[in-house]
Amino acid sequence: MKSRSRAAPLLEVRNLSAGYGHVRVLFGVSFSLARSETVALLGANGAGKTTLLRTLGGLLTPTEGAVRLGTRNITYSEPETRFRVGMVQLRGGEGTFAPLSVGDNLQAALLGAGLRRAEILERQEEVLAVFPALAERLADPARDLSGGQRQMLALAMVLQHRPELLLIDELSLGLAPIVVQELLGALARLREQGRTMLVVEQSVSLALDLADRAMFLENGRVVFEGRSEDLRQREDLLRAAFLGGPETASTTSAEGTVEP
Repeated sequence: MKSRSRAAPLLEVRNLSAGYGHVRVLFGVSFSLARSETVALLGANGAGKTTLLRTLGGLLTPTEGAVRLGTRNITYSEPETRFRVGMVQLRGGEGTFAPLSVGDNLQAALLGAGLRRAEILERQEEVLAVFPALAERLADPARDLSGGQRQMLALAMVLQHRPELLLIDELSLGLAPIVVQELLGALARLREQGRTMLVVEQSVSLALDLADRAMFLENGRVVFEGRSEDLRQREDLLRAAFLGGPETASTTSAEGTVEP
């Protein structure tokens, strides 16, 4: 798989620390994403993955460090501001309007965007080319879609905004393996189109197949950052990802943390 990590950074994170109240979860996290690069964010449950995505998305204020998107310092920007400048976060199981048809969901996602009718249709055609299964269900209510198709619809809705960076959190959670393959196939098509993505995925092998590079969190710290194929050789880290315990709320020690 060709690495794209030498390109100029689109996302740059430096010495980022964050937590919940007095519970510190992230400890000096630093990394970057190049434009058109896909990076898998991996780690055991409780390692800090969701906390990192929440901090990047503006849902959690860091206690230290900086976040830059392109030339913009967005460390303390609101989620709405980050969305406007091109950072979009998508969490599995969220983002669609069940009673509305697939087509109406796609149009609703662009309300307030100030686009002409022709532009709306153009963007809809773009995302339907990535998700052809949705093109056959435009008149169907979103509630009648399969779990995987609902995830595709949620992703299609945000892609219409042509974001610079996608933060994707556990899109495959709770889905059947065959549906997961279809969903990750769509992500692979986005990758080939040059989308920039930071992906948290419960299936380590699928995430590594998708990503140019991987980053592994352990107790809120980056313990590996490099090529996906190199992480495959780190049996100690892969074992931790497979055997990590469930995420529970707000406990910490000098040695590490458990993420809410």
